[in-house]
Amino acid sequence: MKKKIIRIGTKRKPKLTKKERFLTGDIQTKVELIQALIPLGLMAVPEQLKEEVEELAGERYSRNVFDRGRVGRGEMRGGFPAM
Repeated sequence: MKKKIIRIGTKRKPKLTKKERFLTGDIQTKVELIQALIPLGLMAVPEQLKEEVEELAGERYSRNVFDRGRVGRGEMRGGFPAM
């Protein structure tokens, strides 16, 4: 019966993380990945901007025009004498 020899050593290459593999990869692959991700990012921009505007300014048409408690520009409470 043959004996199994177990070798303990560090002759193997260390495993690379995803980030390290990306940084050491082919430049053409990087360009293709970036080109594929740009349209996805651009599709998300309008929705993100809409959410931020609603957060800052409030929901569109949220004021009630017929609410007489508020006076908008060009309105005047009460009457005035006609000449």
